[in-house]
Amino acid sequence: MRLAIAALAVAIPFQLLSAKQPVPAADPEQVSAAAVLREVNLARENPSLYATFAAESRPFHVIEHGRAVDEAVRFLKRARPLPPLTLSSGMSRAAADHCAEQTDGQTGHDGNDRSTPGDRISRYGTWSVSWGENISYGQNTARGIVLTLIIDDGVRSRGHRKNIFNPKFNFAGAAFGPHARYRTVCSIDFAGGYADQGRPAGQSLVARNF
Repeated sequence: MRLAIAALAVAIPFQLLSAKQPVPAADPEQVSAAAVLREVNLARENPSLYATFAAESRPFHVIEHGRAVDEAVRFLKRARPLPPLTLSSGMSRAAADHCAEQTDGQTGHDGNDRSTPGDRISRYGTWSVSWGENISYGQNTARGIVLTLIIDDGVRSRGHRKNIFNPKFNFAGAAFGPHARYRTVCSIDFAGGYADQGRPAGQSLVARNF
């Protein structure tokens, strides 16, 4: 197992990023870990198709006056397809833990116990190579979540996009829940390798959508 800790200003191995964007019109789709990962994998496997979705979402991304959307469309049209990520129940439980902690309006990647995303996914399994985390606030559909992270409007590093299209990531987990400030929160954890160990004895889950 390789663990390289670096400052966020240095290229990754860990991307700790969150996105806050306006909420588009409601969609009856049930947001779940599986739904979010299907969208992430659709973007990874068919980026040229996802470029059309990004272009259509332009009115909802106004921080950079559409420039972030245009850049994302160019990126997606040039991107090579990547293998799909495998949905991990352990990583989804870790994401659910973090969403549950943020229900009252907290933001960011540190847990109430000062845990990092790496600490949280280690509760439910063993990761290898590297890990990353994306958090989206204010979206109410799986596609809205993934588009917001790929477009990364107002995020200079485009780090959410880098996580989604990181070829070293092979596993992911996600969770979705309510948020006092932004209405919704979605956490997505990534890892190069991950072995689920199941729920620790006597421990109950603290959030849904795993």
